[in-house]
Amino acid sequence: MSQQVTFWILSVVAVMGALFAVRLRNLIHGVFALMIFFGALAGMFLLLMAEFIAAVQILVYIGAVGILLLFAIMLTERVTGDGARRVSSRGSFWGMAAAIAVFVALLLPAIQKTDLPKTAQAVTPSVEKLGQQLMNPYVVTLEVLALLLTAALIGAVAASQGGKPRKEEKLK
Repeated sequence: MSQQVTFWILSVVAVMGALFAVRLRNLIHGVFALMIFFGALAGMFLLLMAEFIAAVQILVYIGAVGILLLFAIMLTERVTGDGARRVSSRGSFWGMAAAIAVFVALLLPAIQKTDLPKTAQAVTPSVEKLGQQLMNPYVVTLEVLALLLTAALIGAVAASQGGKPRKEEKLK
């Protein structure tokens, strides 16, 4: 009974974190809400007795991706500084309606055709098997993602340095 209560609490926290991440106007607060979502997801992995995946979720997503996003936002003056532009969405209702329609259209066929087994199969978890299952088919995708995140951080640094005169230019 306790696991069910914990699952529902983590589910509510995850959904609320995801909604806040999308709806908050302050980007830094949105990143923190995204980190809360990732933390709730790590808690769900713990409920599934997948401690390694939960630890990876915390280290990679909260620790690396979240901090990278925070640095990129803070380094970009146009987003957080005095010259920040106000962005408003006029079609949020229709956008939400379209998102729900697409979600239902994609989810309903998958739910209707899914045939779950009646009994759970015993699994002997090992980090080696898990690493092979995760890394073999997705290694190129993970490497491309690492390159994209590095390029995003370099771009944020370049964007933050673009408008400021260098020390050598000030001396002349």
